[in-house]
Parts: sequence; structure tokens; C-alpha cells
Amino acid sequence: MRKVKNIFIIGLFLFLVVLPCNGFTFNPSIPLEERVLLFDMGDGGSRFYRIPGIVTAADGSLVVVADRRWDKINDLPAHIDVVSRRSEDNGKTWSETVTIAGEGTTVGCGDPAIVLDRRTGHLLCIFASGNGLWQSGENNLMRINISKSVDNGKTWNAPVDITSQIYGKDCPDKIRRYWYGAFASSGRALQLQDGRIMFCIAVRTTSDWGGPLSNYVCYSDDGGSTWKVSENAADNNGDEAKLIELNNGDILMSIRNREKGVRKFCISQDRGMTWGKSYLQSDIQDPACNGDIIRYSTTKEGALKNIILHSIPDDNRIRQNVSVLLSYDEGRTWSVKKTILSGLSAYSSMTVLPDGTIGIVVEEGKWDDSLPGADGFKLWFVRFTLSWLMSEN
Repeated sequence: MRKVKNIFIIGLFLFLVVLPCNGFTFNPSIPLEERVLLFDMGDGGSRFYRIPGIVTAADGSLVVVADRRWDKINDLPAHIDVVSRRSEDNGKTWSETVTIAGEGTTVGCGDPAIVLDRRTGHLLCIFASGNGLWQSGENNLMRINISKSVDNGKTWNAPVDITSQIYGKDCPDKIRRYWYGAFASSGRALQLQDGRIMFCIAVRTTSDWGGPLSNYVCYSDDGGSTWKVSENAADNNGDEAKLIELNNGDILMSIRNREKGVRKFCISQDRGMTWGKSYLQSDIQDPACNGDIIRYSTTKEGALKNIILHSIPDDNRIRQNVSVLLSYDEGRTWSVKKTILSGLSAYSSMTVLPDGTIGIVVEEGKWDDSLPGADGFKLWFVRFTLSWLMSEN
């Protein structure tokens, strides 16, 4: 009887250690078992697909967004649509592709970021449209838009243009009205525990082509209807950045390092309104690439360990070997790392599934003429367990 009781206690301890957020149930029996091709070059008549984002919807389904780049692999102002697919069986099978924005228009739409509003169950997809970042200017701005789904990603409402709330000549802010261009960091946006929704933007504050980009945060306290912008930049030579809420209420920003090498981090202590000085996170290599950062578990919701996950190509120069790193100490150190996709690979986005497994969508391929092979990407969905990530094998 005592042996059975001890086994039960040990099992309960292991369950609580990895109890994921949002009330999901952990299933330790599922290994790294699934790799499903979501988008391939040529699908639906489109030459290229890029820029994945993934979220777990309120009903437990998985919703993936991406760029359908019809003719060229280039960013905006190329001919691009924002598209979506969803899964109701933890990523085993996927729906047909749905167009969120861009179809039937002469305006390109791309770089989607997705977030679940837990208060309403609605999904928000933030994306850019129109001009490109480096072509953007006072009279032809790169636009920032939001489309909403009220049915877990099955259908999407017509986009709402929020550009004038963020920047440009119609913006009431005396500084932001003179910004040259801005776009939301693709992949995932964030909702804080108190309901505030936020996403990072990369901003051109000068007319210099290819010049420095500043990282600001846009935030909304009314479900995405109205938006404000942080008072200062978290970094003035960054690029795409992601956010996570720490256990103490601080917000951590993980910033793509345009100079390559290692990742940049920055902290806000007032819910994203102001930011401290950015610093280098030497545990995470960064070949100047987009990645993702999400929370797996928190002691505030009953788990015995705080676990944060970060995905990024594990190289300081070349976009290859997308890996997932794990932190037990709220992002200060990253002691666990596993490769998800060996070889040339780039952007990625993660979510926790209803059964406690982890899903990641990752680009396999390249967009770099200095590397061998043709340019182009396959977008894969890969599912794995926390126990696999933490194992030594």
C-alpha cells in the first residue's frame, strides 16, 4: 500500500511540475511524433509561402496563419495574401486554406501575427499591407491592419486599418506622425493576464534605406478596438521582436539582432508602456532571424516550475537548425536546447496544445543567394512533448 501511495505521489509531482498554462492536460506518452507539411511551394498556384504564426483557439483547435507569396519570395509591396489553416485533432489533419486578407485586391498583405483574446474567445490577426517597409513614406505608408475571427479561425471579418492610431501624418502624436514606416512583428502577439493585448512593431524613424529600426509596443485594453504605443523604444537597432509576461508582472521582449550573434532582451516594468535598456542574452544564438517565445507553465497557476520556451535557428550567422530552448528562471538562463529541424531553416512560431504537447510551425529552406540550392520554403507543423525536450537523447 505504501509503495502504491509513493508511486501516486511521484506521479502527481511530475504532473504538477509540467502542468501547462490555460488548464491544458499534460499527456506524457506522446513523443516527438508528428511532422505535417502545411504549405509547400506551388500549393494553390502560389510560388512561395512564408512567415508562420500559430495559436491555440478557445475551442482547442489550432490556427496557423502565413504569407501566400504568389509571384516572388520578396516582402511587401509584392503580391501577397494572408492565409490560414486550422486543425481540430491536435495537428494530425488540417483544413483547406482560407484567405484572411489580400485576395481580389491589388494591395499586398503580409507578415501576420495572431493572438487569442481569452475574454471573448475571438482571434485577432495583425498584418501589414500596401507599401514595403523601405519604400514607405508620408504619402504612401505601409499600413497596419487587424482582422478578427469570432468562430475559432473558420472565417475572418474584413480588415480594419489602425495605421493612424500608430503612426503617419494622420496620427495625433507629434512624434509618431513623422515616422516613415512600421510593421507588426509576425508570428504571435501577446495577451497579459489582465487582458491587455500587445504586439511589437519595428519602426523606421529616419529616411535612410536599410537604416536602423526601433522596437516599440502597441497595446489595447478594449479587445483591439483602440491602440496606444509605448513611450520609448526597447531597442533602436532591432527588428522583429516577441513578448512574454513574466511571473512578477514584468514584460520581457526578445529582439531579433540585426548585427547577428546573440539575441537581445529588454524588460518593461509597467505593462509595456516604458522600456529599460536592452541587453545581450548570450545563451541564445541569433543569425538575425525571427523566432518565438511562449510560456509553458507558471507556478501562479499551480505548476511547480516556471517554464518558458524560445524557438530560433541555433546559429550565430546562418539561418539553420531551428531549435527550442527552455528556461526555468523566467528567461535569465536557457539550460535546455533541442533541434527541431536540422539544416537550413528560418522563422518559427509555437503554441501549447490542449493535451499539453507543444506545436511549432517552422520554415524549412532559405532566402539567401550565398547559400546552396534554390530559394524557397516548406512550412512544417511539428508536435513534441515537454519530456522529449527535456530528455538527453
